[in-house]
Amino acid sequence: MLEDLEQWDIIEKAKLILDMQLDSNNDTLFEYYFQNAIDFIYDYCNVSEVPTTLYTVVSQMVAFQYRQRGIENVQSEGKGSLSQSFLTEYPPNIMNRLNRHAKVKFL
Repeated sequence: MLEDLEQWDIIEKAKLILDMQLDSNNDTLFEYYFQNAIDFIYDYCNVSEVPTTLYTVVSQMVAFQYRQRGIENVQSEGKGSLSQSFLTEYPPNIMNRLNRHAKVKFL
């Protein structure tokens, strides 16, 4: 289980990725994204604890979720001849790192 100090270190790194000031604004939102990322890793990798080698990935996942807020249910948007697509899943660089830690589930 991650200690509170480790959690805040990961959240602070996510804020650095986002080029945000290291203040307490949006901490509740970051805590939610943090727990969401941890739960995803538990389910996806079939582990009961997050390996320390994935802490940077958790920071990236938190930052990714923060960037995606407000466009959760939008896959693409068009205006005239311009269109923009949005990612709805974690990007390949994150998934590749998680795949290295995924354990096979036996049914």
